[in-house]
Amino acid sequence: MLRSNKGFTLLEVMIALAILSLSLIALLSLRNSSIRLVEHSDRITTATLLAKAKMEDLPRPVQVGESEGEFEGETYKGYKWKRVVSPTPFVFIKEVVVVVKWDEGRGDVRLVAYE
Repeated sequence: MLRSNKGFTLLEVMIALAILSLSLIALLSLRNSSIRLVEHSDRITTATLLAKAKMEDLPRPVQVGESEGEFEGETYKGYKWKRVVSPTPFVFIKEVVVVVKWDEGRGDVRLVAYE
């Protein structure tokens, strides 16, 4: 009696399904981490642009001191800023540091300029 080998055995099908399911789990994990990275880079970009705007809003002449606050508008809810102007060894040059924080301080961007 001859038997034809057309088709797959149950064991082969189960192994193929296991490999397929493991690869799908890995792909979904990559997708989730990619979404988190995109959200984080979006927050960094927004915070950098807000810090640049605060740096440009610096009152002239530059006075030594600190100021802080929150950004207005629903778009920037959760972003807080702090600006520190400190003296340098050179009389006419001051260091300006602007820090923008989000997520209650879990992330921040810091810009430094000399005026």
